[in-house]
Amino acid sequence: MYEPATTFLNFSMTKINESLANIRNRDIVIPEFQREYVWSREQAKQLIVSLFKDYPVGGLLLWRTDAPPELKNVDQLPEKIGTVQLLLDGQQRLTTLHMLLTGTIPIYYGAHEIFSDPRDLYLNLHSGDFQYYQPSRMQGVASWQRVVDCFVGNTVDPIKLAMQSGQEGQEVMELASRLNTNSTKLKESEKIDLPAQVVPHTAGLGEAIVRGSNSPMPSWPSHMSRRNGRSRDV
Repeated sequence: MYEPATTFLNFSMTKINESLANIRNRDIVIPEFQREYVWSREQAKQLIVSLFKDYPVGGLLLWRTDAPPELKNVDQLPEKIGTVQLLLDGQQRLTTLHMLLTGTIPIYYGAHEIFSDPRDLYLNLHSGDFQYYQPSRMQGVASWQRVVDCFVGNTVDPIKLAMQSGQEGQEVMELASRLNTNSTKLKESEKIDLPAQVVPHTAGLGEAIVRGSNSPMPSWPSHMSRRNGRSRDV
């Protein structure tokens, strides 16, 4: 068995939006042996709630390689010189974030493989409450906005939403300010840093998995609490 060797790994921070872009560019891929997307809708909701509240949500384990094993739903990588990053730990989180922040399913899954789609998750921009869509509760209520729409398309306008509330004068401005605060807070979550361990291409797959499992995660950004500790998800 390999001994833990923290000097073997590259510890870094990677922003959520950069990781999602790397998935779209097929710079981050997942191996065929990874399990399917199994998170429940409640787990997906709690992930975005944790980001909204600046709680840590777990890190990533990546293996940089120029000779990846069989990949999930990727027949051919883009022609480029260098290596790709194989996601060994964190794919449940990144898959969830890809769906909620871009509105699309990542390339390594098909729609038929997503059994618990979280994309009808809504945020109440007034209260900060997250809930899945309930017509009787949310229809016609301007403060309830789909999480995906807060990130995609620039369709969520706090001032217009406040004006639709029926309030007037100073009350409208105060409401618009509150809606804008929560909208901005949600959108800023895509810039949060996730701790990442990157195993270099000199390691084999088995070695990468063992060393990543035995190594401590890097420190969390100073603005985030440690209350959730280390969370593994594969």
